[in-house]
Amino acid sequence: MKVLFVANEAQIGGATKSLIYLADYLRQKYDVEPFIIMSRKGLLTELCEKHNITYRILNYKPFFVPDASTTIKKVIKRTLYPFYKWQHYFCNKVALKKIDTLLDMSKIDIIHTNVNRDDFGILLSQKYHKPHIQHIREFQDQDYKGIYLIKNHIQFLNQYTDYFIAISDIIKENFIKKGIDKKKIKRIYNGIKIKEDFEKDFSQDKLKILFMGGIQESKGQYQLIEAIHLLPDMIQKQIVVDFYGNGSDAYIHYLEKKIKKYNIIKNFNFKGYNKNIENIISKYDIGIMCSKAEAFGRVTVEYMSNKLLTIASNTGANLEIIQKDTGFLYKYNNNQELANVIEKIFYMDTKKRKEIIQNGYERAKVFSVEKNAEEIIKLYKKVM
Repeated sequence: MKVLFVANEAQIGGATKSLIYLADYLRQKYDVEPFIIMSRKGLLTELCEKHNITYRILNYKPFFVPDASTTIKKVIKRTLYPFYKWQHYFCNKVALKKIDTLLDMSKIDIIHTNVNRDDFGILLSQKYHKPHIQHIREFQDQDYKGIYLIKNHIQFLNQYTDYFIAISDIIKENFIKKGIDKKKIKRIYNGIKIKEDFEKDFSQDKLKILFMGGIQESKGQYQLIEAIHLLPDMIQKQIVVDFYGNGSDAYIHYLEKKIKKYNIIKNFNFKGYNKNIENIISKYDIGIMCSKAEAFGRVTVEYMSNKLLTIASNTGANLEIIQKDTGFLYKYNNNQELANVIEKIFYMDTKKRKEIIQNGYERAKVFSVEKNAEEIIKLYKKVM
């Protein structure tokens, strides 16, 4: 079986990591030959080469343009709507003609679009009469607001897609309400590589907190800063927080000003993006997820599979991932409640900590790359 994956970006976010793990595992275990197309070079290019996966670069454009970070930039973007619409049409038309020079489309069995902001997979499906599967990995109206370049895009996706894969129940229900045919949509959780079981040791000098993800308002880093500020001085002195991820200079500067204002500079480090982050997650004690609306929460599962005490906001798919005694949920934007959870962990004995992290580790197995691939290969066979 030959599957063409349409990637939405070349940088490594949750959607892209899920794609590369899936493609690699399908090739190893199910004799699937994956091909990946992307719109530009990036870390995804490096991963394709590392895993020996065939890839091609084409200048296609998504039908969704995310909002800018400031009001002025948002106004400018919306003023440029005609340009974005023309760019989307022109670039995709050129890419559609060019793909024949890069891949033999007659040998492709299935076209699989990785996120719900792209329509290039649909264009390929229509041109070459191939079945089309589309992953739904974003709320869009809750997590990434912006401009749609296709009118009635839900109806458009419905019309030209054989099956949709929703990465959580909340995403599935959300898009059925928006108009996606419920007979066409199936919930399949993202796949995470689960480490072999190991013994967890806690940091002796400080309580080490990890916060992974893009540095942006929707991810909620500011809530953790406020929560640390609310902790008693004695506990503050025993905590260190590392932020891993990229973000706009303006937003990072806003967070740094807040940290400086509260005189907790020694508690926080901005580490930037680390492509080898998987090798160091287990060295932390607590993993934090403060997102406004996480469609799945890959980071949440990565914390749990690396035996971190996981704290997440009670929004999005976090409610599906974290169950009783597998981690902690707090009310989104309630900084005092988040502080209370951290304080509770601080005073928790080692036996109780280990019990919760082991429960979390076992829970993480539900979201393994093996189960993800097994469900998706069943869908491929059904489509074919």
